[in-house]
Amino acid sequence: MKLFSKLNLLILALGGVLVLSVPAVKADTTADTNNQQSTATLNIQDESSDITAKLSLDAVPSFPFGTVKTNTIFSGGTTESKLSDNNTVVVNDTRLSSVGWNLAVTNTTAFTNGNSKINGTINFTPSAFQFGDGVAAEGWTWSKAQTSLELPSSVSNQVATSTGAKKGTATSKIGNASLTFNGHDAIVPGSYTANLTWNLTAATKDSLIKSE
Repeated sequence: MKLFSKLNLLILALGGVLVLSVPAVKADTTADTNNQQSTATLNIQDESSDITAKLSLDAVPSFPFGTVKTNTIFSGGTTESKLSDNNTVVVNDTRLSSVGWNLAVTNTTAFTNGNSKINGTINFTPSAFQFGDGVAAEGWTWSKAQTSLELPSSVSNQVATSTGAKKGTATSKIGNASLTFNGHDAIVPGSYTANLTWNLTAATKDSLIKSE
């Protein structure tokens, strides 16, 4: 600070003009070339040799209804089940050449225990199909908001379809199901089991038109 003050006074006493000479800096108008291009490549394997390109049904639900009172069966009542395990429908569609698919329950049996049989209807409301990252599987839909399965039945019941708009592995969850009884034959105490056959097939043009 002191040095600056003395220099200031000296300039005033001399009454002169102090001119500082600063050499001019010439702008460099020549731009450096720092851009380069690269490429990214990939190959799509033919489906005939790519074992990962497939249509598969990877999971179907089970319906445990637990212990039921005979009065509920005789009166045509309903029992509920909260599903926590084995409660998903998982479809994997990684094909290139085909478009959509159809999912049907093609055959069901009555609840049986030896010669004893119990008939009924299973109802459930599945969630929308979603891929693993939580993205909605566009074009993958259930045929009805609530799915109904008659036990027994030999009629093919189409329950879900895909237009092929999106590909990948998607899951639909079933949180609850109900069973309404509508028939029985020679009921005895014990465990009863019903079998449901789920069938996933590639869609045809005709089936896509019908589903739309």
